[in-house]
Amino acid sequence: MAIADWNEKFETGIEEIDAQHKHLFEVINRLSECFKAGKAEAGARESLAFLNEYTKEHFYAEEEFMRVVGYPKLEVHRVEHTELLTKVQNLIVKMDEGYLITADVATFVADWLAHHINEVDMGYVQFIREKTAHLP
Repeated sequence: MAIADWNEKFETGIEEIDAQHKHLFEVINRLSECFKAGKAEAGARESLAFLNEYTKEHFYAEEEFMRVVGYPKLEVHRVEHTELLTKVQNLIVKMDEGYLITADVATFVADWLAHHINEVDMGYVQFIREKTAHLP
């Protein structure tokens, strides 16, 4: 069973963003599977490194989209992005220093992503819907 299940409640209706979110769910599930298969060290390192790079790309795309549409809470959103990236980067450093990480990392990232999409991302989705509701 996947730790992060994609479903329609996570859909923003923005094709590029939804595709990126789905991919993030896949990466989190791979990370979780590494722990279940007893391949935590190599698998977690690879998954976290990918997650670090991919989230940078995704966050940039999302923030650029919000900038273009004039989303007034862009800076608050950017802070949340920065906080997750910092946590992931700190985990990578800890692994490099020899600390073992646990499956709780995958759970944390899955929970963060679900909350972020449902609570934070949907804020800019609603903003866009309201802003474009009057357009034909």
